[in-house]
Amino acid sequence: MATVPEPLTTTSAPSTSLSTIKPLVSTLRAPAWAYLHLQLTSSNPQPHPQPRGDDQEIDILTASTHLTAALSQYLGLSGAAVAVDILKVEGREVWVRVPREDLSAVVAALGGWVGSAGGAGAAGGGSLGWRVREKGNWLRALIAEAGEAAAWR
Repeated sequence: MATVPEPLTTTSAPSTSLSTIKPLVSTLRAPAWAYLHLQLTSSNPQPHPQPRGDDQEIDILTASTHLTAALSQYLGLSGAAVAVDILKVEGREVWVRVPREDLSAVVAALGGWVGSAGGAGAAGGGSLGWRVREKGNWLRALIAEAGEAAAWR
């Protein structure tokens, strides 16, 4: 007679099966922040101007001053209270972060602002303005679009 082998039995600690572990899935549909890529533009009405200022770099304090002036001129005190984080200043270009719900108001304020290049009361100093180059909910997308545009220059 043939003998039938007995099944192997093993003892192990209780384990959780992979089917009981549920992965955590989260989708960020409404980010808290929006990002803007801005450029400070200037015009000089004089026929033989000094250096225009388009080649001059601006610093964070100057950028902050012009941003606050544009927001407070368009939106008053509530515009001055908008949280604007300056992320980077390079030449005359500025990258900022604002609350997403304030994005449209900030774009309108910056796009319509005309400031004086020579300061208050300066005659013939020209004018300043903000050009909104890019805007979006994701900073990485703005950087990619800026790099893509540079490839075609």
